[in-house]
Amino acid sequence: MTYREFLAVRAAELQTAEAGTPFLDATLVFAHCLGIPRGKLLARFPENLDPSDIPASFGSAWDRRLAGESIAYIVGSKEFFGREFLVDQRVLVPRPDTETLVSAALELGDTIAQASLRLHDVCVGSGAVAISIAAERPAWSVSASDISADALDVARANSRRLLGHEIPLARADLLDGIEGPFDIITANPPYVPTEETAALLAKGWKEPAIALDGGADGLAIVSRLIEQAGAVLASGGFLLIETDALQSESVRVMFKNEGFDEIRVWKDLAGLERITGGRKA
Repeated sequence: MTYREFLAVRAAELQTAEAGTPFLDATLVFAHCLGIPRGKLLARFPENLDPSDIPASFGSAWDRRLAGESIAYIVGSKEFFGREFLVDQRVLVPRPDTETLVSAALELGDTIAQASLRLHDVCVGSGAVAISIAAERPAWSVSASDISADALDVARANSRRLLGHEIPLARADLLDGIEGPFDIITANPPYVPTEETAALLAKGWKEPAIALDGGADGLAIVSRLIEQAGAVLASGGFLLIETDALQSESVRVMFKNEGFDEIRVWKDLAGLERITGGRKA
């Protein structure tokens, strides 16, 4: 049996578990267990695979994937905005669509004529958003917060690893106790409705419920954040929030009701309204 044939069999197992990319998943997990880049594994595809060359760790790792655990948790990392972030079950796995939040913050920040722009990221999780912004704009003053002490530990590790230092991190319930003023506030808060969160966890999702559950309609935390933001934003400062596209219209109304102007949306990779932003008048 060749490497390709072995992985095709594994992929067939995963297809029955309704995974979207079974062969890719099989190669990623196997390469991780072999301790080699995926490209090097692809080069071995035509070669015969000796059973003794299958790492002992692969069996348990593949069982985790068959049980519905994400590739990112199994391999312990996820690529985001061109950088590899450490992730585990203490934090949400960064999604490609969330890169839109980083791009929006960079776009708006570059329009602010200020040498030491201050940006704060709420619900920092793994640190993907805050650290990506800090890496792209090292002159900016970037800080972040999260209600989860576990998430902050992951963010600290990623900050040290990718930036060579720790960005200021605080444990806080959204913006409670956070002192501004900030020119930009970014957030990827929990916005999945409670009922849908329960269904996802029942399917085997391993991500922390606290990072998903946004209340009955998914907008309880978003609403509270918009209400708080005005007190810590500088005059003319911007608030940027990621939500589901179906929530976008409701979020724009929330911004308007809290006195924000220049309200707009940024679309994600699929062309869906992913980020809502507004300026403090």
